[in-house]
Amino acid sequence: MAYYKPSAMRQQKGQTTPQEPNLVPIMNLFLTIIPFMMMMVVVSQLALVALNFSQGEGGGGSGGGGGGNTKADKVEIHILGNGYAKANGFLGMEIREPGMDTKQIAAINKNYDYVALENAIKDIRARKANLIDITVLVHPDVLYGDLIRTIDLCKTNGFTQVHYTAPKVQYYY
Repeated sequence: MAYYKPSAMRQQKGQTTPQEPNLVPIMNLFLTIIPFMMMMVVVSQLALVALNFSQGEGGGGSGGGGGGNTKADKVEIHILGNGYAKANGFLGMEIREPGMDTKQIAAINKNYDYVALENAIKDIRARKANLIDITVLVHPDVLYGDLIRTIDLCKTNGFTQVHYTAPKVQYYY
């Protein structure tokens, strides 16, 4: 029996061509992970689009009722963005309610003044205690956080049905 040193034993093996790694398991992994991740992106985008902070228009309710809100009680908060500011020179918010002058709340250092907005909402609440509907009109270049903060202020001050919408399309020349 021939005795070889450990280092010499390694060299006794015949040289063979290197074997290719088995890529089937890693390909199966990618074939399942990539579609799953793409599906999750779509689901999360749909979840963002489906957020709705107002209650539906239809549904049950009482037939007669004691007076509800009329069209004359419609209060609107307009969150004006940078596009409006460039065209009209005013950045901030406007509160429009029938029978009253439009109240403008100017932005401070390009940030909306939520303290003044809350005071104005409290003033509306003091004048119209039974009003529960308010509409927030959001210009396209207003950030999502500003919309949410405005809706939160309305809800904390007793407006339980906050509707939000985009203003009508306007073209600036």
